[in-house]
Amino acid sequence: MTWNGIDVHRDLGSIGHRIHYVGHRRGVCGDLTPFENLKFASDLHRSKGRTDPLSAVKKVGLTGVANTMCSKLSAGQNQRTALARLLVTDAPLWFLDEPFTALDSVGRDLFESMISDNADNGGISIVATHQPLSLKSSNIKTLDLDRR
Repeated sequence: MTWNGIDVHRDLGSIGHRIHYVGHRRGVCGDLTPFENLKFASDLHRSKGRTDPLSAVKKVGLTGVANTMCSKLSAGQNQRTALARLLVTDAPLWFLDEPFTALDSVGRDLFESMISDNADNGGISIVATHQPLSLKSSNIKTLDLDRR
């Protein structure tokens, strides 16, 4: 199997940084703040990303808790932190498993716009969700597996 001309089975190391996964286990360290989690993700990926960690904190609406340990935050705030990692890495391929879990309507709208922006910039988002999506991009293709 190849992706962008690279044999995935032989050279996964060269494309691993181009893939980002957010699932049920958010990958948010409770002993770090949202800012520190995003800084760590940015440094780990050695990427310039779409935005810096501080701007990502602001974009996802966590400015008021940017310096609060994630263990003290709500499930929705931790989900925003996890999804904000998409902004600080340069991974164009996103695998998102129930990304709207614990989000309010404002958070949901924000992340739907991030998915649309990713598509508009040539990225791919594979989203598994039980919730209907309201994506605003002409570059969106959906596959509905509902058997009703």
